[in-house]
Amino acid sequence: METGIVTLGDSIIAADDSWARWLSLATGQPLRRLAVGGAQSPDVLEQLPGLNGHRYDIACLTVGTNDVLFAWDPERFAADLAVIVGTAHERAGRVVTQSIPLGLHHFPGDGNAIRRRVEQANAILGASGDLVVVGEDLRAPLTLKSDRIHPTTRGQLLLADRAADLLAVEPRPSSFHDGTSDFSRGAYLRDTWELTAKGIARRALRHRSPTR
Repeated sequence: METGIVTLGDSIIAADDSWARWLSLATGQPLRRLAVGGAQSPDVLEQLPGLNGHRYDIACLTVGTNDVLFAWDPERFAADLAVIVGTAHERAGRVVTQSIPLGLHHFPGDGNAIRRRVEQANAILGASGDLVVVGEDLRAPLTLKSDRIHPTTRGQLLLADRAADLLAVEPRPSSFHDGTSDFSRGAYLRDTWELTAKGIARRALRHRSPTR
């Protein structure tokens, strides 16, 4: 018998308010977390043995963001994703992945290069054959946090409702939220300034001529 929801991947799906958590509330099924923060696709491969011994109804996967930001290799990512998805299908009745927000290109660094990587990663995710929750339209400040990586609670709820639509789940996960907002304009502006300053400092160090 297939019961429960399991998460694989990175901090987006490992978060306490992740879209998988809201999906579990809507379905009434228990949630098991194998996902961990900072995971790249090779790290998700190491999560797969945790699936053994149980059959799940739904596996929720977020992978690719950390690959795009820190170690992008499209061929490796595609190969790893094929193994991740294939193994997930062996242990779960349905597998749901999420595309990466294009807003990630605002992360401190080379924005154009990051955007191209996000587009490549989303093409690979889209070709995986799984149900894909659309996440590329998430934007700061309302649906993405100031780091341009992690969805706000509002963003997670939006993703949860989209996952529910794909899975024909009722009621909508967002109906389980109390309606309070996690958005503070002052905190958002402060965090954005800190991230921007750090990005400028990194770029200055990277392009500084070596001293003689």
